[in-house]
This record gives sequence, structure tokens and C-alpha cells, in this order.
Amino acid sequence: MNSTGYDIRIDIQKLKKLPTLSYTAEKILNLTSRQLTHLDELVSIIERDPPIMSKVLGVANIVYLGMYKPITTVKDALLKIGFKALKNIALSISIFSLFKSSPEKEKSYKELFKHSIATGIVSQVISEKFLNEPSEDNFTAGVLHDIGLFALHYAFYEQFQKIEEAFRQVDSLKEAEEKIIGTTHSEIGKWIAEFWGLPEIVLEVILYHHDFPQKSLKYAKTVAIVQLSNFIAEQLGYYPFQVKKESEFYKERVYKILNLPEPEELILELKEIVKDVENL
Repeated sequence: MNSTGYDIRIDIQKLKKLPTLSYTAEKILNLTSRQLTHLDELVSIIERDPPIMSKVLGVANIVYLGMYKPITTVKDALLKIGFKALKNIALSISIFSLFKSSPEKEKSYKELFKHSIATGIVSQVISEKFLNEPSEDNFTAGVLHDIGLFALHYAFYEQFQKIEEAFRQVDSLKEAEEKIIGTTHSEIGKWIAEFWGLPEIVLEVILYHHDFPQKSLKYAKTVAIVQLSNFIAEQLGYYPFQVKKESEFYKERVYKILNLPEPEELILELKEIVKDVENL
């Protein structure tokens, strides 16, 4: 509990102010690629929501830059990047759309949105290009890692601003959050992910992305990828706050799990890919 005696966890756990998962997000989450009809249904769901469709196509073109000619339609995206990749991008964007709010919060929302997309893209590229591993789940986990910050921004904006201000004065984001609200955005994000029924891998990344990756018994590698990607996104100028200050990065712990070039080398490789996040 923070110094004021107010425990935000009570409000968050009741989810009084937070949106339930939208019809669009829920439909996307429940689709599987086993049935052919679901392919057409995914296209239809995305096309019915033009703002979501625009961002889905924008992200698809950044993530798969260089692999294909520009992706211009949702059907084109389905053919080129596949059902699972398209579904995960659409799910992430539809979740972010729940947290859109008033004009005075637009600038800080965009910063948080761009940081999240940049982290997801970096996670995807590291997985595919440097680790030669499937990347769809890592992309989703990377994009949604800060969903707890989106919740604070949406429903508890005054506390969000106080955390940002406190972060200027203390060593870590966790310290700033515990001082102001008595918990962390990682915990808040975990509660929301559970409430919405998001995949376990996403929940674990949300909970541990500012902690030792090894604390996740099943998904330590994905947590390590997202923590590294979060660090790289910040180094490339995509911070979740207007305060330009790095959050926790346990390099030694991360590199015990990942056999990768040094972060500086990765940053040089990723700089050109991630720059297009500015246009979203």
C-alpha cells in the first residue's frame, strides 16, 4: 500500500473503470486456424473496423518489411503472413483500441502505443532473424507487455502522471509505482490478462518483463526476449513515458538464456526497421 493509505488494487481487481474485452477482440481471441471458415471470419472482423484495419496493415508492413511487396489489404496480409501472425497483430491492436480516451491524453497514449509496438516488432525480428525461431507469440507478448500501463493511463490517469513524475526521482520504475500506488503495472497487467483470458505466455511476460526472466518457469526465454526488446525500443527512442529514462534491464540474466550479439549490435540492425513505427 502506498503512503496515502489508498490501495489501487481494490479498484483494479474489481475492474470498475476498465473496459471488458471488446466484441472484436473476443472474436479474434477465440478464432482458430483449424476451420477454413475462420480465415474468412478473421478478414471480415478486421475489415469491419477501419481504424483497427489501418493499424493492422501498418504493423504488418513494418514487421514483414523486406519479405514481401507492400501488404495493401487484409486478404493480402492473410495470404502473405498467415493466419496466426495476422490474428496476433489484430488482437493486439484491438486491445489497444479499448484504451483510447480523451484528447488531453492523446500524446502520452501515442508514446505508450509506439513503445509497445516497437517492443513487439523487435521481439519478432530477434526471434526470426537472430534465433531462427517461430515468432508470433513473442510478437504478441512483446506488444502487450505494458498493458498494465495502458490500464493506469486509461482509468487512473492522475496516478499515471504521478508515477511518471516519481520515476524522475528514483532508481527504478517499480520503486516509483510502489511509492505511488502500492503495486506495479506488471501486477495490474497480469490481473487484466487473467480476466480477459489471454494466453499464459502473454501473462507470464507481462508479470516478469521487469524482473529476472528465470522467475518464469515455463516461458523464461520469451520473457528474456521481451525484456531485451523493451530495452532496445527505449534505446531507439520509444519510451513508455515522456520521461526518457531506461527501465530495468537485467542484461547478465537475459544473456544467460539468449545466445545473441550484444545489444549495441542489435540496435544497429533494428534501427531502420523500427523507424516506421513513427508513421502509425
